[in-house]
This record gives sequence, C-alpha cells and structure tokens, in this order.
Amino acid sequence: MSGYQDFSFGENDSGIGEKTKRFKAEGGHTYRVSFGWWKKTDENGLAIMDGAPQFTGAQVNYIPNAGYIVNSGPEFTKLAGEPARTRIGTVLVVWPTLKDGTIDKTRLAAGDVEVIPWIFSGDKYKRLNHIHKEFPFGQHDVTLSCTDTQFQKIDFSPCKDSLLAKMMGNDKAKGLVDSIFADVARIVEGIRGEVGREMTIEQVREKLAGGGGGGGGSAPVAQAAAVASEDIDSMVDDMLD
Repeated sequence: MSGYQDFSFGENDSGIGEKTKRFKAEGGHTYRVSFGWWKKTDENGLAIMDGAPQFTGAQVNYIPNAGYIVNSGPEFTKLAGEPARTRIGTVLVVWPTLKDGTIDKTRLAAGDVEVIPWIFSGDKYKRLNHIHKEFPFGQHDVTLSCTDTQFQKIDFSPCKDSLLAKMMGNDKAKGLVDSIFADVARIVEGIRGEVGREMTIEQVREKLAGGGGGGGGSAPVAQAAAVASEDIDSMVDDMLD
C-alpha cells in the first residue's frame, strides 16, 4: 500500500498542513467506540468483522526534537537513557455520545461520526484482549470512561451490541458505512508512523543536537459524511429504541 495521498488546491486537501488528530479521552466523559481496522475486507472495502480487530505496535523511546522513535537496538536505549516502552496503534470509530455515553441521536443522524487513530500502551491492550475473549469486538462495542485526562486513565466496558455491525446490515446506512471504511483505509496507510518513526542512530543524534522536530504523519482524519437525513433518522430510531 502506498503511504501517499493525491490532492490539489481545493480538491482532496482537507487537513493538509494540520497536525494529525488522535483519540484522546477527556476526564469525566464516556465514549462508545467500534474497532474499525480488520484483517479482511469484502469486494466493497467493508470490513469482515470476524476474528479480532487489527493493531500495530513497536518498542519506542521518546526523543526530544524527534518524537517517538522505534527502538532498533541497545544503542537507542542508551541514547534515550531509559528502556523502550510498548506503543500500540489501531483505528476507532467514535460514535457521538452525550457525556454519560448515551448515543446522541441528533448528531448520529447528521453523520457526526469520527474515524480516528488511537495510540495507547501495552497495559490497555491486555485489558481489551481480556474483554474481547468474552465479548468479541466484531459483535460488541466498547465504552471508554475516562477518569484522568492527563494520564489517560480509562475504564473499559463491553456493550451489548456493535453499532457498526448494525449499520453494516442496514441499507439506509450504506453511505455512512462506506464513508467510515474509506476513512479507516486512509488512516491505516499511516498508522505505523503514528506509533513511532524509524530512524538511524545517526539521525536520532542529529535531532538531539537540535535538528527539526516532528513525528510521523498519517492521512488526515476525516469525519464520516452524512447520509440522507430521512433515511438515517429512521435507521437510528430502529436501532436504538
């Protein structure tokens, strides 16, 4: 897959020049999410949500002026002055909710769905894996309740169903679903760069000496397009009532 995106002035250039947005929970808020990145897709590019969602990860160190760098050996650890840590990335479909995690029907009917990379630590991965074994993520969403914004302390709970799976089974939501998975595909192109940059030890030393900063970049995060309001309104009522 190519990591490049073709665009021109005023055409497919939304988000160009802007810092990539990642999912970050706010304290006191509860979010409902579906996992958007799956190993298999059908002929239309839609996920086949069996098995488990996909993740990518690396052992990384944070280097001033360079950001998160993939640790490629002992010399990186020595230069960073601390052991590498596991950093994991995936793609979330974040549904519009009220502060308590209840679906906001009005925003959902307007197509206000966010598709966004999520970069997190190994301990969260272990907790999610534990939930997935009993509540497979192809059939169940997850709620994320944040208790600390700065340190991203999050409590996870499974939902009784998957809103994404329900939408995929509803013809009225076809436009929204197509938009969601187009956004997922673009984000997956650059997800490794979000986790950490691959650099030589010489390049890292140059950054420490005051070279330009920056981290990896991915395709701009897109917001799923709204579908015909009369269709989505009735669909939302059917699924949530």
